[in-house]
Amino acid sequence: MHQALPLGDGDWRGPAADPNLSAAALRARGWCMVAPLPDGAWRWRPVTAEPGAASAAAADAVAGLEAARAAHAAPFPPEPRWMGILNLTPDSFSDGGRFSDGEGRPRRSALLDAARRMQDQGAAALDLGAESTRPGAQTVPDAAQMRALLPALEFVGGLGLPCSVDTRSARVAEACLDAGAQILNDVSGLTADPGMAPLAAARGCTTILMHTRGDPANMAAQAHYRHLLGEVADELGLRVQAALRAGMNKEQIVLDPGIGFAKNAAQSRALLARCGALRALGFPLLVGPSRKSFLADLTPGAAPDQRGAVTLGAAALAAAQGAAWIRLHDGAGWDAVRAAAACARAAREEA
Repeated sequence: MHQALPLGDGDWRGPAADPNLSAAALRARGWCMVAPLPDGAWRWRPVTAEPGAASAAAADAVAGLEAARAAHAAPFPPEPRWMGILNLTPDSFSDGGRFSDGEGRPRRSALLDAARRMQDQGAAALDLGAESTRPGAQTVPDAAQMRALLPALEFVGGLGLPCSVDTRSARVAEACLDAGAQILNDVSGLTADPGMAPLAAARGCTTILMHTRGDPANMAAQAHYRHLLGEVADELGLRVQAALRAGMNKEQIVLDPGIGFAKNAAQSRALLARCGALRALGFPLLVGPSRKSFLADLTPGAAPDQRGAVTLGAAALAAAQGAAWIRLHDGAGWDAVRAAAACARAAREEA
């Protein structure tokens, strides 16, 4: 299944045409095929109306297709929001151990201080995780995740911010929802645990489906793509289909392109630069570039927690393409991201 995506300069990605349709018939429907893409999809271009009997039909077809796309695509949000990251693991790539007491339990004062600071900086939600998903990371047992997450949810629950739980385990997710979490953030896109999709369907909670391949221990070896944007879209489309078959509602679903997951630095940058095209799938986007290694060579020698400026640049790029959510370790400078989104929104309204 090849998802339809804007490729820039007016071109679109889509499947090959029915071989029974001639070029003239395609043009009468408002389209011409330009060239095949490496993954088997094709590059399509809407044709302008030309003199002759088919011109009115072509113009009507193009107008209809544009209207259908606009109706299907996720709307450009009125304002981007950010989700604050609180890692409860001792081995997180950026702030490992900061919120853990060394025995798998959260440090209440440090966690609350960080959560309050994020709230003061304008965070709209908090994302708590107790399993590092950095490249090469190993699975954390459910009991260990819950030993960290359940007290943490109790600590920050009084702040009034919606809490997301970052886990691939349905057992952990269920316990956290019972403890007050409102959002599920599954970096496996519901593939790691067969119980996750039915759980999300039964609870009706907002669920973030991220694109990746494999698991954190082996995903780096699977960063091979013939057409990066198209394959990410197709694979996210399959995850959406599985979610809907499990009984989830369309309104629950948020999509995450998975920057840094089964993608090398160059691929992560390329995907970030085009991530807005994924709104054509019809779902809000969450983008998580914060402090990740694809930004490392832009700040040589800097530790991950010193990548604030380059993270803001990446966040602004995503927001300007219509990302509804940005996942960040720190909200300092968030107004710069809001400004980028406001300028992009004004340009769209002017057009």
